[in-house]
Parts: sequence; C-alpha cells; structure tokens
Amino acid sequence: MASQSLLLARHRPGGLGQTGRAVHLVPVGPLCDTGVVAALCGGLLCLEEIETVEPGEGVPCHVCLMNQATAMTCHPESSGAEFEDPASSLGEPAYQAWGWPVRQHRGVIQLRLDCDASAIAIPTVLSVQVTQVLVERLCAPAVLAHPDAPDHHMVLAGERFGTTLPWPSGVYQVTGAVMLPPTKTIYGPITWVHPPSKDSLRLSREIDIFSALRTVFND
Repeated sequence: MASQSLLLARHRPGGLGQTGRAVHLVPVGPLCDTGVVAALCGGLLCLEEIETVEPGEGVPCHVCLMNQATAMTCHPESSGAEFEDPASSLGEPAYQAWGWPVRQHRGVIQLRLDCDASAIAIPTVLSVQVTQVLVERLCAPAVLAHPDAPDHHMVLAGERFGTTLPWPSGVYQVTGAVMLPPTKTIYGPITWVHPPSKDSLRLSREIDIFSALRTVFND
C-alpha cells in the first residue's frame, strides 16, 4: 500500500450531501465495468461524479489518510536519521494522561471526533491570526499541520457547540477522527504548529474558535 499509486479525487461541485467535498485517496488500477471506484476509506465513488485534484488542494478525507498511514506502518520503508521536533514525540500515553479521547492502532494515533472533541480546518494564514487571538484570550489551542493538507491547519477544540456553526468559506469541520503526532503519512509526519498542553482541549472550545474567526474578519 505504501508504494501503491493513488489518485486524489473529490465529488464535483453541486453533489448532494457532499459537505466540504473531502478529497479521497483512490488506488490506481484497471477501471471496473460499473464505473465505480473504491477509496481507501471504503467509500464508493462514481467516475462521472468526481474530479481529480492536485496534492495539497482541498481538505483530505481523514479516514482515507488513517487507512493509508496504517498500511505504511505495516510496510515501513527504510529511512535515515531525521530531525525530530520534541513536541512531535508526544504519544498515546501522554494524550491518555491528559484525558484526550485517543486510540492507537499499528502506530496510527487518532483523536476521536465522535464525542466532545472537535477539529476545525482553517487556511494556514488565517489560522495563525486565529491562534494569536485565542492565545490573547487565554484560550490557547493545539494546532496541527498535516502534510496532506498543506494549505490548512487543524485547530483542535475540546467542546462542541450545541448546533452546527456557520463556518466561513474555506473553513471546515473535520469529522470522524484526526491523526496526531508522531503519526506519519506518505507525504511526511504530522506535526504541531502550536504544541498542546494538558489543558488545551479544556481551554479552547468550538465557540471560542468561531468567535476568534469573527474577530479576525472584522479587524
């Protein structure tokens, strides 16, 4: 799987039920007679309803990425010594000790987003401004950089709002789960842009992130 060619594809604009139009990883192989291909997440995509994109374009399907990363740990490739960010050395024991809803499988650490935890994908430049506002408000968040989504940062929150918030264009709520350092993908390691602390999920809530976005846009 680690060396298998993959196609980056998402539904075309206007598709029903395709909120955020996640970019899926599709193994390259012979086309089937039905005109349908299977993504790494298990989803079936109709060839007539999808478009291909370039690496880094759009927000990736995190289930596809987690399945890809799991396959990579089963078939590791040799590599030389690499510089390691101390914050990236945090592992499942530390996250568990902080009370984060995490799980680990074959070297892939996931923060579950099916409970109170939330992850908001924000364009990188905007994310820096939002993070600064949150720090000034004593709501310092944990912020991830994902090599498969270089145009976005993932800002983590520990408390969901009671209803879906009207996020601005280009900002997406990640669903299912998000991978945490030191997990690696085929494009490189997942890293912390703004390292976490044991109180990160308690201090930063979805409504805090939304409010910070409003502040940045109004300035």
